[in-house]
Amino acid sequence: MLLITFSFILVLTVIMHYQFLSNMAVIFETKWSQSTKLVLIICGLFIAHIMEIIVYAMVYYHSDYMLDMGEAKESFQQWPDALYFSFVAYSSLGAGELSLPQPLMLLYGLEAINGLLLIAWSASFSLLAMNRVHFCESCKTDAEES
Repeated sequence: MLLITFSFILVLTVIMHYQFLSNMAVIFETKWSQSTKLVLIICGLFIAHIMEIIVYAMVYYHSDYMLDMGEAKESFQQWPDALYFSFVAYSSLGAGELSLPQPLMLLYGLEAINGLLLIAWSASFSLLAMNRVHFCESCKTDAEES
């Protein structure tokens, strides 16, 4: 059950990220100013990551039902704790003060790797965006003068 859940979450977050990036690529074709385009892209990437973090947080929050723990609440009893844990796992910061039941520790590690890859993907998309909107026009003229 957990292996299927882990696989599903990984595929879901990658598809979500791809959809966000695909939809944001439309911004390149607009006639808006370069600063407006870049701000929208960065905000869009931030929203994408928040949505992906929420997916993992929902799994942590509902893990009692997934693991069939019944009344013995070993995982997160409050939504803010699950959300916080997901934020620090996704960003690879690590949460020393909160812990997971043994079966979910694997999810914690997988979320960290997934978050790292999706953040790197966003960084490369941001670089592409800056190149597409000619973010550093002055850098280009300085290089040509040399």
